[in-house]
Amino acid sequence: MEEYGKVSMTDQIAIAVASPKNYKELTHLKPGKTVAFVILLTFILTFIQTGIGVLCFLFKIGGFENLFMNKIPDFVYENGSLTMDNEMELVIGTVDIYVNTEQDVIHMEEMENDGIYITIGKKGVIFGAVNGSYVYEQDEYPLSMLFPSRLDNKELCTYIPGIYFAIIISYIGSMIGTAAKWLFFALIFSIMGRAAAANLQTGLYYGDVYRICIYGQSLGLLLSAVNMAVGYFVPATLMFLIMIILSFVFINRGIISHVNFSEHPPGSM
Repeated sequence: MEEYGKVSMTDQIAIAVASPKNYKELTHLKPGKTVAFVILLTFILTFIQTGIGVLCFLFKIGGFENLFMNKIPDFVYENGSLTMDNEMELVIGTVDIYVNTEQDVIHMEEMENDGIYITIGKKGVIFGAVNGSYVYEQDEYPLSMLFPSRLDNKELCTYIPGIYFAIIISYIGSMIGTAAKWLFFALIFSIMGRAAAANLQTGLYYGDVYRICIYGQSLGLLLSAVNMAVGYFVPATLMFLIMIILSFVFINRGIISHVNFSEHPPGSM
């Protein structure tokens, strides 16, 4: 057992994504090491999915202060009404923010391109999406629900610490969501995996099978995260099927790695 205690975090990642035949080394680790693996890989997955995009956006705008003071046209919001020197369009990730204070509100039908939109007019804001002839639009919300009683470019800069705090909280929330989905699918896989382990007479306990199902999803999750980061080079549905198939293969190989073939010669099972 001492040799298994020497398995580092790097070793865990390498075995999880590339060597299911060596999963036996992972099921002998202390539970704390598996928990640490889940936390680290969840951080990596979330960074690939959202963190890279946020950092690229911040680099592109030169920081929020530069964005608010130099890139956003001068604006003033007071008495429930917004005025801005020029119209503005800002793309953040997959969301297009369009501002035009010549109109009280801006409806999705006025958007020329497909996408997810937040439109801000003189009096209200609308969240929606356009996809060909399909137009989805939420109810109109007054600006008073989003802004304080008065706001301009300089005042907006005072909210920068809160914006960074919100990004951190959002990142942590994304990590929790990613981990929850990962562990839930591990639970689903473990139901079938437990039956396979018993049939192969591996002697694995349910906890060992569940751990294999955690490690076995690693490669598929990483590929899915990269696919999301590059704008779904592979369609999302197809990528999900690839992830499921890869997970099945790795989990199956991981369970088989615990079979003692010296005790079960070919044809005996």
